[in-house]
Amino acid sequence: MPPHNLVSRIDLRTSVGFYANLTHQFTDKIPLNDANTVFQDSYNLVNLRFGFVRTFGGLDLEVFVGVDNLLDESYSLGNDLNAFAGRFYQPAPTRNWYGGVKLGLNY
Repeated sequence: MPPHNLVSRIDLRTSVGFYANLTHQFTDKIPLNDANTVFQDSYNLVNLRFGFVRTFGGLDLEVFVGVDNLLDESYSLGNDLNAFAGRFYQPAPTRNWYGGVKLGLNY
C-alpha cells in the first residue's frame, strides 16, 4: 500500500443542464518488492468530463465529452509485486479522449 493516497472530486451542475466533473487522484510511491528496494514513482491522475443532460417528456438525453489521464502520467494500472526479472509494471493507458450520447426512457 502507498503511504498516502488522496482522491478528490468536484461536480458542477447548472439548472439549464450543463455539468462538469473533475476528479483528481494522488498515489504516493509504492514498494514493489519485499526488500523495499524498487518503487513505483508517485503520480497524479486527473480526469475531466463536460456534458449536457435534459429531460424531454419521458426521455432523458445526455451528451458528453471527457478526457482521462489529462496530465498524461506514466503509471502502472496493476503492479506485480516481487515479479521475476524486474517485470513489475502493467502500463496504464496514456491520455485518452472520449465522448458519447446517452438516451434513457422514464416509465
